[in-house]
Amino acid sequence: MVKIDALVDLFFKDFSWEQRVEKIAECGYHYIETWGGGDAAQLQSLATAGKDCGVELVSVVMNFATKDDVAPIRRENLQRFIEQMDRYSDNALAAGCRQGIVTAGQSVGGRNYQEQRTALISALREAGELMAKKGFRLNLEMLNTEVDHPGYFLDSPQDGVAIVKEVGLNNVKVLYDIYHMGIMTGNLAVFIEQNIEWIGHFHSAGIPGRHELFNGETNYPFLLEKIEKAGYQGCFGLEYMPLLPCPETLVKTLEYLSGNCKK
Repeated sequence: MVKIDALVDLFFKDFSWEQRVEKIAECGYHYIETWGGGDAAQLQSLATAGKDCGVELVSVVMNFATKDDVAPIRRENLQRFIEQMDRYSDNALAAGCRQGIVTAGQSVGGRNYQEQRTALISALREAGELMAKKGFRLNLEMLNTEVDHPGYFLDSPQDGVAIVKEVGLNNVKVLYDIYHMGIMTGNLAVFIEQNIEWIGHFHSAGIPGRHELFNGETNYPFLLEKIEKAGYQGCFGLEYMPLLPCPETLVKTLEYLSGNCKK
């Protein structure tokens, strides 16, 4: 079954990291993820707290889209990118987490699409080969450029899948963010069904506004049913900005999605 996870950075923000994990567990969740892949101490705190309340850390962010100095679409960044992937994956693995999210970076002025795409594929392949030796997976994220991330290089799910196909490694896939791709292309269920083998992770939020899933135009229970029928058994992350207070927002979201997930 699909495993619903909560992005710990966005919920119970008045509490410590350890307390956030406990509070999320009390809402009925057994999986979390975080943006903090570079903070080894924070990951250890999350993992330790998770062991005490039956919560597993399932994903971290390996680089941020706005950090040009490690963006893999810039060929001059290759060594820095590989070094960061190596270090962040060690951080994650020490906390029991075996996958991380990679962003392509902001498009580089004066360089054509193909030049940047070639650099991205080369960087992902080299990093992916190194990660494979550790049993770690990289999930390449497409973002929307209409609302949240103007100028981001990779905003097409078709391009994202084509890139990971060219990389040609089993441990390099795409993160399919239903919020971002709903804004960019729609046709969500069909794309997911046709490309499920290339999807390593999901993210979700309500459209418009990036708030609770049940207050938007997207039929998430329908999509979860399609995702499960397609054979996906990985994680489905909640990366929305809550309007409701915690714990109400997480409890209501899980109720909304119930019947299609492993809690």
